[in-house]
Amino acid sequence: MTVTNAADTGGGAGLNAWVDESMRIVGDSGDYILAAAVGDPTALDAVRDTLRGLLKGRQVRLHWHTENNRRRADLASAVGCFDLASIVVVGTPMVRAKQERARRKCLERLLHELDQLGVERVYTEARSPRLNVRDQRMVDALRVRGVIGESLRVEIGRPTEEPMLWVPDIVAGAVAGSRAGAADLVAPLRQVLTEIQVTL
Repeated sequence: MTVTNAADTGGGAGLNAWVDESMRIVGDSGDYILAAAVGDPTALDAVRDTLRGLLKGRQVRLHWHTENNRRRADLASAVGCFDLASIVVVGTPMVRAKQERARRKCLERLLHELDQLGVERVYTEARSPRLNVRDQRMVDALRVRGVIGESLRVEIGRPTEEPMLWVPDIVAGAVAGSRAGAADLVAPLRQVLTEIQVTL
């Protein structure tokens, strides 16, 4: 998918994005990885059907960390064929004890990038109620500071209910694997992947 600012397309439904995280920790530090899958919300029924078709046995959702390497390669290949764009912000070096700080910095950059693309609605994977509130307060602060505009809305999504949240999980996992030396995992995504690095 080639992402074009929605304002440049003459109107219509705005883009949506689904966001999830991954971390690669080595010793006391590592990388914090925040991925977004961006697409036209009116054209994703087939994507959801394909994702559900990838479930095995009693799985209720796809989750990168529970899959073996062969399955991971299959999942990355499937995502690489979707008409979606993936934007990944990698924060490094992440101090193990400061994961929330890393999330805030990466989320700020990611939301800014999504806002610039004309994304109107962002769904982040649900965390604990306390952390969900913290994220929302941060979003409100970003809006006050002018980092994101008034039209961007951030909501909580649950991966057991929304298969689109499986996509950024797969993308973030593949990028983490690539940074650990498994470049083959991210190779199917290169045509749809934009990777941004921020210093923590």
